[in-house]
Amino acid sequence: MDRRRGGISMSILTILLLTGTLNLSQPATAMGDLRMEPETVTSQTWIGRQWNANRLQDWERKDGKVHCINSQLRDPIRTAIWLPHDFQPQAKQVRWSVEVSLPGDAGSHHKGSHAGLIFGIGGPEVDHRIRAIVHDKPAADGGILAVVESDGRVGFRDFFTGGGGGSWSVGGPLKEGSVALLENQQRSGEGGEGPWRLTLEFEPLGENLCRMKLQAADASGTILSSASVDGLSLNQVDGSFGLVSHLGQKGGRKGWSFSSFKGRGEGLVQHRERLLGPIFGVQYSLSRTPDSFSGESSSRELSSGVAPVVHEWNVTAQLAPVEPAAVRDSWLEIQNLKEGAPVWTRVATGNYEALSQTLQFRIPRWSASHTRPFRVKLLLGDTEKSQKEYAYIGMVRAEPQLDGSPIRIGLISCVKNFTGNLAWNSSSIWYPHQDVARGLLSQDPDLVFFAGDQIYEGDITRAELNPPDRMLLDYHTKYLRWYRAFGEITRSRPTIQVPDDHDVYHGNIWGAGGKRARREEGMTAQDSGGYKLAPREVNAIHLTQTSHLPEPCIEGPIGEGYSVYTTRVEYAGLSMAVISDRQFKSAPRPSLPEGKVVNGWFRNPDFDPVTQADAPGLDLLGSAQEKFLSDWSVDWSRGAQWKVLLSQTPFVNVATLPPGKTGAVIPGLPIPSPGEWPEGEVPVADCDSGGWPQSGRNRAVSLLRNARAFHLAGDQHLASCVRYGVENHRDAGVVFAGPAVSNTWPRRWFPTESGGGEPVSPLRGTGDYRDGFGNAMTVLAVGNPSRTGQKPERLHDRGPGWGLVLVDLRQRTATFECWPRFSVPGKEDARQYPGWPITVDQKSLDGRQPHALLPTVAGGSDSPVASIWRFGATIEDKVLVSAYRLMKGESWSPPVHESGTYQVQLSFPDGREEWRERVEIP
Repeated sequence: MDRRRGGISMSILTILLLTGTLNLSQPATAMGDLRMEPETVTSQTWIGRQWNANRLQDWERKDGKVHCINSQLRDPIRTAIWLPHDFQPQAKQVRWSVEVSLPGDAGSHHKGSHAGLIFGIGGPEVDHRIRAIVHDKPAADGGILAVVESDGRVGFRDFFTGGGGGSWSVGGPLKEGSVALLENQQRSGEGGEGPWRLTLEFEPLGENLCRMKLQAADASGTILSSASVDGLSLNQVDGSFGLVSHLGQKGGRKGWSFSSFKGRGEGLVQHRERLLGPIFGVQYSLSRTPDSFSGESSSRELSSGVAPVVHEWNVTAQLAPVEPAAVRDSWLEIQNLKEGAPVWTRVATGNYEALSQTLQFRIPRWSASHTRPFRVKLLLGDTEKSQKEYAYIGMVRAEPQLDGSPIRIGLISCVKNFTGNLAWNSSSIWYPHQDVARGLLSQDPDLVFFAGDQIYEGDITRAELNPPDRMLLDYHTKYLRWYRAFGEITRSRPTIQVPDDHDVYHGNIWGAGGKRARREEGMTAQDSGGYKLAPREVNAIHLTQTSHLPEPCIEGPIGEGYSVYTTRVEYAGLSMAVISDRQFKSAPRPSLPEGKVVNGWFRNPDFDPVTQADAPGLDLLGSAQEKFLSDWSVDWSRGAQWKVLLSQTPFVNVATLPPGKTGAVIPGLPIPSPGEWPEGEVPVADCDSGGWPQSGRNRAVSLLRNARAFHLAGDQHLASCVRYGVENHRDAGVVFAGPAVSNTWPRRWFPTESGGGEPVSPLRGTGDYRDGFGNAMTVLAVGNPSRTGQKPERLHDRGPGWGLVLVDLRQRTATFECWPRFSVPGKEDARQYPGWPITVDQKSLDGRQPHALLPTVAGGSDSPVASIWRFGATIEDKVLVSAYRLMKGESWSPPVHESGTYQVQLSFPDGREEWRERVEIP
């Protein structure tokens, strides 16, 4: 059995069974007991694990009630969807009830304000995670509202007729006539003052039809109004249900309030595994410590007398927006077996950070020799009597054995959830991306790199930037969706994550060394460079995405107070540098005023980006990160056998457009059918890409070349695999930019000219090119947008999917795989994007022709590091030029690229060192 396919899946199953988080029996039909849990905190934003609040910032729980705190016209139909039950109609009655109230008198309420229950959301064919975000606008599978108006009259309203919408958000005031009263309903009663007790009843009529009845009663039980509708089909009423608040008081944020929500009857099917929070998810990393064994073997293949492999294990748990004062304690536990029985042992205490709502755990010395369950525990409550323990289960994996099986790295980026034409189902909502998550999990990666744009700031719901506390709740609303999509990945294997521009609420970002972006004369705040958000908000976002990584390797904060996360992760023979290619990058608009740059695009037709854009003093990575990469490139300790760079975007601009066009036209360009090739397009110069500034780009690529590193990235939406060139084509390493999970902006590569050099693929558009900035690149493959025949077209025709890298440390080869979203790995008809897979060997990642070769060195039965030193005028005057770990049995003649005096130092795993004879190269 493949150790990855069967063994690890069984480990996950065993863990879930042992810890009680998996119930293999069918869910039972619940009779009664559908009621709100008692609160553990008197007042907080988070309304509890039974609900998904749309949005987090629009609700709060206080004094025993759930309150909607947004009554703005531009934010209609706020919902809180009930999670632990579905409604699956049976042959008996079902009843829901809830108490509803609205502050103020009738004159203070928005016209058309109403509140109550929403039901009939989707059905079993719609993922429950999509159903849980229904709100704001009516559309297919949106359900039916059973509501009371502010005058006490009740009625059923249509939340399933609608659709349309822009390609980013569904927000804005309701159109006149939408969410109308259902036809053919009978309404009676004049209403009356609240609070009201609403009762909704389901009554089966046979032949897959039913009657729904709604009543409003006052505190004495007197019926004030009622409504009923006959002839509804069962698939109009099944699925999810919850609370709804529409508008409320004028001139403020006070919406409707709810209490005593209950339900009873056959057909309320329980799904306790859907309870959400207060721990939303976890991420962790494992990285070898500096005192770890430095050879080729894994922690389970140690020779006698060799120091064991020691890892630092860092865990971050993401919390709901709980009340900070209510966080009493948090700790991390590991499960061990004692006399055959599982026992939980506390290994670390959490550090709670309120703005980011994270718990951080650091275990400085951890033996990753076995896969074991872990759990994060949280004690929450504002009084000793109300406090309650919560747990979230994960699995800390053993470091892979270096037994000849490749190390597998998953690559995911650019997670857009909605691109227009609203329907509350998977024909319009790409979230929760289960095809991507399931596909990658089936390949069982050893670690996963999330390369940025985990969220898009205006996705589904508008971006709310002020006040700052609501902005952070807006971010958490969107980041929660990311965890619900990919949490099964992050809880079961190490992950590395970096934020990109959209994660910090930018379309594009040029961090300019950490300055605060401010609107200046003639340019937007974004174009001026820096961050639009204050350090407080950006740093909180950084904590949610990167605090599970090892400590930064450069000084921070930078600029006006922005945190950094540049670091290295040493794992399973891979030495991975994690950097930000945005934070230090110069902004093109103020740096190149003659180019008249707007949003990264040159608007001056007489400006030549190839010859004029590389002004002196411009940064891509900045001096601190360049120094970090220089040191890292020659440090092959901790068992490193291959170097990998992880960042947001490739250091090249792989994109074409019709002449004279900017990126603004990309969403509207026709998508070609297979075999079609739009003629006349040319390479473009987009300063958002890593191809600018050119000198900074060349320095970065040269540092990677010296390390023989390959580069993984995302950002561009266009999957590509490219060999970098600096002085010449093909003289440097390879970058694999994975496809977007889903996108609105399908970039493309349709060059008119054929690629030069020796052919690398039979596919058009491959070979040697210069990008729009003049950078040398050899295109090995691209995943262009194309008509696939898959539905929905707006998803599948834009080149979505995920990446996988297989690193064979015995052969020193890396294979890049690029999977379309619709592919199911393992199936007979599963296929990758055209041109993939692509395999490269480690030595090819420095493609320069050497000036000379030093005498051959041999690794023998060991795996020593060969360090190449160049000497100056004195013996003390020496520079470490490059380094490389030999394979067992390998003989190697180290290349050098200029004249000088050189000497090779061999460092063996057992601590021995050998210096070879010094050589003079003329």
